Amino acid sequence: MKDNCKRIRKLLDAQAMEWALDEMAAKIARTHSNSKQMLILGMASRGIPLAQKLADRLSEKYGENIPCGSIDATFYRDDFHYRKRMGNTEMRITEMPVSVEGKVVILVDDVLYTGRSVRAAMQALLDLGRPSAIRLCVLVDRGHRELPIAPDCVGLVVETAENQEVRVLINPIDDENAVYLVEVEAET
Repeated sequence: MKDNCKRIRKLLDAQAMEWALDEMAAKIARTHSNSKQMLILGMASRGIPLAQKLADRLSEKYGENIPCGSIDATFYRDDFHYRKRMGNTEMRITEMPVSVEGKVVILVDDVLYTGRSVRAAMQALLDLGRPSAIRLCVLVDRGHRELPIAPDCVGLVVETAENQEVRVLINPIDDENAVYLVEVEAET
């Protein structure tokens, strides 16, 4: 973690993350019997490797390849014009292995907080077609919702204070697989 935060405690180590992903995949498989109509989409950025891990597990459970892609909803965010500008504002391309039309789309993210990123991802997704359903799967739900959005499948629920955040570290983006509760230090 390269920003102004102090680690409070490790919520999940690598093994616990794998176990949570196993449980999430099992729940998806129990609630969705038709794998041929399924599409797994990871939300940029850490939702993408999580989505691939879920797709691999589901492919094994169903005995067939479950398509997995990614979606970048940066430009759909309701706070896009107010956020601190980054040097590179071009869209990280959405990777769509099949059409979303008529599919059950499993939208995967690392942390669910206000719900605004999920809302943006759903809007981006609906601009690509009309899925039969959208299901939300998150590794960690930390509460503090600003929009009426709830996960269908969650690995860990943790209560956080306003000055705390949940940081998911996952290969290949990070050097380890772990989830930390951190305290965000005020900028000076």
